[in-house]
Amino acid sequence: MPTFDLATGLHERVPPDTDRDRRLALLQSKGLLADRPVAQFDAVAKQAALEAGELVDVPNPGGFLAMVNFMKDGYQYFAGLWIPPDTSSGASQASTGEPVPDERVMDRTVGWCVQTVDRRKALPLDNVYDYPRWIGKAVHQLGFETYLGVPLIDPTTDIALGTMCLVGHAPVRWTPQAVGLLKDHARHVMQVINDPSALTLPAEH
Repeated sequence: MPTFDLATGLHERVPPDTDRDRRLALLQSKGLLADRPVAQFDAVAKQAALEAGELVDVPNPGGFLAMVNFMKDGYQYFAGLWIPPDTSSGASQASTGEPVPDERVMDRTVGWCVQTVDRRKALPLDNVYDYPRWIGKAVHQLGFETYLGVPLIDPTTDIALGTMCLVGHAPVRWTPQAVGLLKDHARHVMQVINDPSALTLPAEH
């Protein structure tokens, strides 16, 4: 769906969530509607961050934040999350009794994942300041300057559940290899989601 408003001649900052009901129903059927961190997705996020760092030759290969992100009802939830150790422990909380940290929840209007879901294809932003129509709270509040996201599209229903994404605090030149790497990890995430024997979910609290 285009995000260009013919009436104003401007791009909409946040596209309408026309797939909301179908997506929430699908997340419910997969056991993913509740806000719970998933250890498998934490591990995939960490691996993606480390491998991408090596591909684009950043000074600290683990310097990217990585997320497996599901679009919920008006907000985003990072069921998979990797934060470099110098900013947080980066440890999975999927199997602990600790409260889910606020850092796993983000308003739908923040960041670029909603655009990635709307585009239904990869969104590499080497330097987010080069794309003023998408500069928002993620830049001003969180200090992120680079983003790479790919949609998580269910192959059976063709519904986009969310994204897998990388963000960093300095501009990066995202190579085709880096984009391909993240797509591979996103495909793996969808394979796990669609295999009941592969997905291990923590108990709801």
